[in-house]
Amino acid sequence: MEAQSESAIIKALSFIKDGSPDLAKKELERAFPSDIENSRLRVFISYCNVWIGAYREIESHTGLERGDFLLIKWNRFEDWTEQSAASFDSDELYESVMFAFKVCVYTRALNEFSQVSSDGDQKFQAEILRKTGLCEKRLGNYDKALGLLREANSLNPGQADILAEMADCLDLCGDSKLAKILYREAFFVDPEKVAIENLDSPLIQDLVSWIRETKNYAGSQMREWLPVYGILLGALNVKRPLKSQEVAHLKQSIYSKENELRGAEKTELIVPRLMNLYLWLMDHYLLSRESTIKINELLLKIKLLDAEIFEEYFK
Repeated sequence: MEAQSESAIIKALSFIKDGSPDLAKKELERAFPSDIENSRLRVFISYCNVWIGAYREIESHTGLERGDFLLIKWNRFEDWTEQSAASFDSDELYESVMFAFKVCVYTRALNEFSQVSSDGDQKFQAEILRKTGLCEKRLGNYDKALGLLREANSLNPGQADILAEMADCLDLCGDSKLAKILYREAFFVDPEKVAIENLDSPLIQDLVSWIRETKNYAGSQMREWLPVYGILLGALNVKRPLKSQEVAHLKQSIYSKENELRGAEKTELIVPRLMNLYLWLMDHYLLSRESTIKINELLLKIKLLDAEIFEEYFK
């Protein structure tokens, strides 16, 4: 019975990678009656049911929505499966099952995005390329993904989501220096547009895990604090000089956020955003060898904004 179950699992994994969770389910169900207490088979079948249902539901969507539906479904699926991972008896088997479903889902999503036409709209084409790049990255094709994301950035430059996913691919390809610069750029431009669940590199995942476990931040707070702790912990420690117009824009952003903070009832998102702006300005002051007076004025602002961050800054 055990041998039959193992054989069924191997065949099911192959069916799933080929995009056929329905055939995988049939194979597993054939083995289940003779090994009814096998939790691996039962949970594996439940995973197949999720994607059989998802592939039926996708037929009610059109165009870009079809690929988007699969990406959203995958993120929810990953969260859901964590609760049943222990049913597979070994991390190796669970990872094999999840990898098979990842290939299944992202291959299908890639196919859906590849069929969408931008009709000459450069911003829309950049969004298609970004999502196509995400699929290629999740399938392990990092160089191809990076090429698609660079093309997306050329069509619609400076978008936080594109920059973050370019950084992710760069780090996965071994260019950590440029990756760190682009991660910081992305979180500076607009943290809310950075989908952390789409970032896979150890650099960012280790940082996310540390913040989640140490500070208990999640969601929008996680995105806002991530670049701050990235700087403090040395994960995002590569700096670049700012152009004069960038410095002017940075100071204007600081002025605006300081005013917003004064009249705000809720400050949990404003404080980390302002702190990130302060740290950018501090980098500029240090790189340009600004006067000690200006540096000390900024240090005082950092201390008044968050004394704990100030202490960690000087560890």
